[in-house]
Amino acid sequence: MKKYLAALVFVLISLLAVQAGASVVTSIPGGTVIPMPALNYFGGGPITFGPSNSVTWGSTNDGVLCCQGGSAFGYTGGYGFGSNGNWTGALGPMAGLNDAYVFYATNDFMTFTFANPVSAVGGFLNYYPDGITTPTTIAVYDTNLNLIESYDLTFVTDGSDDSGAFYGFLESSPTIKYFTLFDNYVAIVNLTTSTPIPEPGSFLLIGTGLLSAIGYGRKRLGL
Repeated sequence: MKKYLAALVFVLISLLAVQAGASVVTSIPGGTVIPMPALNYFGGGPITFGPSNSVTWGSTNDGVLCCQGGSAFGYTGGYGFGSNGNWTGALGPMAGLNDAYVFYATNDFMTFTFANPVSAVGGFLNYYPDGITTPTTIAVYDTNLNLIESYDLTFVTDGSDDSGAFYGFLESSPTIKYFTLFDNYVAIVNLTTSTPIPEPGSFLLIGTGLLSAIGYGRKRLGL
């Protein structure tokens, strides 16, 4: 069921407001890596982890309808990406969607939810690129599930073990509440975040807004 919230309330903390916008980044200098616990869990979660239980992971692939027992979290074994190679477990505990439309004709995604919004998020990623029919998309949303920015992964590795690429998003203020990864066995290790103090002239968005539904996935994660 669609949920509706009240109109947006903006509070300026400076007379010199600058335009907010997320940038797609390939590193987060000074960022903090939040390791996943080694659980070797398969399902849809939710699982809370990190300092002071500050992050919650969940997936629409809970293994009930498909696929392969559900998504993997805190997984330390081997995980394949076709021509993009394999992760051997040497990178540390990871989260993997464990689903691709090309095989199962379903669309799924994983979500990392932050107890306190962050200004940057990303991680070392890989995905299955062979014969895919839907994009492999990462995206960030604010506290009201309004889309901030999204990006389709198109990188191709040399097929070596434990290869991949770092991608993420950077905001001028801590407005990122949700980080999603969509389709094609997408996986992440070394989840990285950052929450710098907003610079003078930036503004803070407070209040509620019309809830915008996540525009993909066969079902929405219960939030």
